[in-house]
Amino acid sequence: MTHAEIKHKLETLLDLLQQEREKAKVLDMPGLQKVVAAKEELLADLQLQPEDIVGFEDLLKQIEHENRRNAFLLWTGLNWVRDLMGFFGKAAMPQVYGGTGQSRTISQGGRILSGKV
Repeated sequence: MTHAEIKHKLETLLDLLQQEREKAKVLDMPGLQKVVAAKEELLADLQLQPEDIVGFEDLLKQIEHENRRNAFLLWTGLNWVRDLMGFFGKAAMPQVYGGTGQSRTISQGGRILSGKV
């Protein structure tokens, strides 16, 4: 692979990472899947040796930065969804005291099933 081809592929990868972030921000899942597929195809074709990346340090730092931003965005979104699912899965009824004097939670299927969201 020539120096110009490597540069073009790295610039394309940077552009794909930026597109991936924009698609994730607007929740465009079909578009996100296309971008991810294109990125995976590019990465499979991009097999570099240490001597191939000489002179591309700044571009590689930009790629790393964008990749970390995307990872943080997606990780944060996943945790947000997990928190919401935990909230909706919790019982809508508060804890009560049972006949033995110990507290217990009445479970009626969670907030979604009980209609008490």
